[in-house]
Amino acid sequence: MTPSLKKCSFWICAALIAFFAVGGAFIGFRSSRSNQLEQAREDAARGAWYKASKQYRSFLDEFPEDHGVRLEFGELLQPMNSEAALKELFKIPPSTPEYPEAIRHIAYIAVVGQQDDLAENALRKLDQICPDDAGVALSLAELCYRSKRYAESLPRVEQAARLQPDRAQTWLLLAEVLDHLKRPGDMLQPLRKAIQLDSDLYPAHANLAYALRFSGLLEEAEAEAGWCLARQPEDILVRRWLAMILRDRGQYDDAMKEIRLAIARSPTDVDCRIVEAELLLFRGDAEEAYNVLMPLYRVHSNRRDFLSCLASAAATSGRREESRRYRQEIAHIIEKLAAQKDPSLLVPEDSPN
Repeated sequence: MTPSLKKCSFWICAALIAFFAVGGAFIGFRSSRSNQLEQAREDAARGAWYKASKQYRSFLDEFPEDHGVRLEFGELLQPMNSEAALKELFKIPPSTPEYPEAIRHIAYIAVVGQQDDLAENALRKLDQICPDDAGVALSLAELCYRSKRYAESLPRVEQAARLQPDRAQTWLLLAEVLDHLKRPGDMLQPLRKAIQLDSDLYPAHANLAYALRFSGLLEEAEAEAGWCLARQPEDILVRRWLAMILRDRGQYDDAMKEIRLAIARSPTDVDCRIVEAELLLFRGDAEEAYNVLMPLYRVHSNRRDFLSCLASAAATSGRREESRRYRQEIAHIIEKLAAQKDPSLLVPEDSPN
């Protein structure tokens, strides 16, 4: 071999040695990275949370752009340390495929932790990414409902019901939103749908009794109230509605029997006492009606329905000046509500919600 060939051969061998050396180091590097991640996952699977967290942190310190692993770590932290989980999930940028799932976890953590502003922000981002997600629509509806933004809640819960029509609780929420918007007549269809999906859903039957009474369907309302009380005889609210249904049907004695069963369970329930006083007035016992209500005046003098009934009892029992004073108090309450312009304060006192 000539010296030039020997020299060329030397450089080729050197290049090959260098290539294999670098290749071996790269393979070793990949193997080390893979082993560290597998160890973290194994530790997590065994419930060795502290050890797994340490492995994940070490891995992410070295490879901060691996957003899939960061999402995995955030999921691991979620049940143990929600704040730490949020810190990791917030590091995942919107441009990554992991972002929607990260936002979903952020929304869940915020909802469970009652961090409503954070939850709403995350859910609105999810709504932009997944506009036809029933879970996102329902979560936004529930969030608006909880913060008494019923008009905002309505289109969200309607969307959730449309996207996932086989969930009874969604139809129940729709009915409750409609009630808060002073549309009790519109509650019938969603409540019947909820019962069709879950025939034993007690709140749907109870709300249906209420909505049927407001719609003038008294016979059906009585049947629904009876269904509820056969299962939960201690339910004072439904028993009061039954008394009101019977009163509306002209069955005053039966109505009085039901309302006094309710009062026996809760003697200071002002709504029951109002119904009792109204029945006494129908019966011509104005003095007794006045005596039923007057002890409650100091606590409930801010309620129009209470003051209205008390004013009637006072007038009928010969206390006309006192009755006039109560009606003036009602006028002041109405003026105050009008000044506040807060529709949520105008919900009827006998609303189930």
